[in-house]
Amino acid sequence: MKPLLPAIAAAAFVAFAAPASAQSGHDHGHAAPATKNASAAGIVNTGEVKRINQDTKKVTIAHGPLKAFDMPSMTMAFGVKDPSMLGKIKAGDKVNFVLEKAGEDLVITRIEAAR
Repeated sequence: MKPLLPAIAAAAFVAFAAPASAQSGHDHGHAAPATKNASAAGIVNTGEVKRINQDTKKVTIAHGPLKAFDMPSMTMAFGVKDPSMLGKIKAGDKVNFVLEKAGEDLVITRIEAAR
């Protein structure tokens, strides 16, 4: 019976240590949370444009909860996949937008003024 204890202890260690080692050690609270759903890129989110920065190719949006990314409502700047999208919106517009994960960032792949 004694030889079985080391095997059980080793199995327990692997079971508990594996999830911790699978996490990235490079996230210092600046990265967007991982998506819960692989189809998150097709989910339409809503918000209000607060600022457009043509130099950085970013738009600041006060948005509702981004459930696919496990994020609460907040105001934040997003990069855009195609900078020409920034010419179709202006500060104060209510918008519908689609996000996708690009590395550690969330990038807008589609945005349009809400009707």
